[in-house]
Amino acid sequence: MRFRAILTLATLFMTCFTLAVFAQPLHPMGRAARTDRLPENQSVSGQIASVGDAVFAINIAKDKQSPQTVEFQVDDKTKVEGKLTIGAQALVEYRSDSGKNIAVHVVVTPASGVGPY
Repeated sequence: MRFRAILTLATLFMTCFTLAVFAQPLHPMGRAARTDRLPENQSVSGQIASVGDAVFAINIAKDKQSPQTVEFQVDDKTKVEGKLTIGAQALVEYRSDSGKNIAVHVVVTPASGVGPY
């Protein structure tokens, strides 16, 4: 009778141990192959060139080159701090979706009336 109880307890512990081992998450290398992750947000800053109903564009100047104009779409999830006005500086956090840049968060710094020295 004692042998049966010890054997039953040993079997129960082994079963619990086996279930605990299989319940562990997969190795991180297994997750690296997944491609269904959401893309990371990117950010850029520049001067606002144009403002429309659901779209605005900013000019990005890089190292004495001619400015590049980038257009962003605004949706109902976009958080805008400040007022989108032409000539103001803006920091835009955005995501790309089907070749379109969708603004996630926009911080607008008003254009100052003081020119550079």
